[in-house]
Amino acid sequence: MVPDTADYTEIPHVQEILSYLPIDPIDEEDIVNYVRNITNLIITNYKYEQYQFAYFGIHLLYMTYIYCTAWKIGQIEPKRYKDAIIFARAYNGRDRDLNIEMPDSIFVYSLMPEKEIAKLFKIIELDESQISLVGDIVETRNEMAHASGKFEILTEESFDVKVSSVLSSMRVIHKCMDRLIRKWYEKVLVSFCKGEYDDYDVPKDLIVEQMIQTFKLSTNELLVCNEMSMRSLITEYRGYETKLKAFKKAVKEYCKEMGFI
Repeated sequence: MVPDTADYTEIPHVQEILSYLPIDPIDEEDIVNYVRNITNLIITNYKYEQYQFAYFGIHLLYMTYIYCTAWKIGQIEPKRYKDAIIFARAYNGRDRDLNIEMPDSIFVYSLMPEKEIAKLFKIIELDESQISLVGDIVETRNEMAHASGKFEILTEESFDVKVSSVLSSMRVIHKCMDRLIRKWYEKVLVSFCKGEYDDYDVPKDLIVEQMIQTFKLSTNELLVCNEMSMRSLITEYRGYETKLKAFKKAVKEYCKEMGFI
């Protein structure tokens, strides 16, 4: 997701962080405007050397990524997801609002204690140290958000260190999600070949509406789809070779058109 905003390219790691967030999702809560506003907050605070407040914005982007990932796990692995959310609890007094079995928004996860959400990532085989790191990042933000009378992030260097930790976590989670994204994409491809998306005149419309808007793919997740080989699917579904190759070509052309490759 690249917000329509002032220049953020000189702020360490922000551009890469945005590449892990949805490109252009359709969502009740309007993720696009939310991310755009947060990015503007980061830019303004960084410009005026308010590095701790800029970091708070980074943390909001990070948690948006965590929520999106949890939601996608539920879409791809519904049975394992339902077993895993047995542990889920809401903040005091919000239990009635917590509907993560069939969430209509990624932001429903904001009703849960943030450190608890990462337990879902056992489904994608995120190791315990990385699950703990999510909790550590949350705890660091919590400690700095208290009125202690002092700031912890006062320099560009300390901002860079904190943001690097966030980005490292996102990279590892994304790598663990690779298998699930490929599994989901295979289903989309087979459904396309079987004619389940015949309402779409061209593959590009399907890519935009079903993959990017409805499933909330990020740039990096779309690139996983683009890089995926069709060989095994062509071997399994001989009659679909032409349609599979056409769809792969459409994904690549879309990535080029958007400047992702």
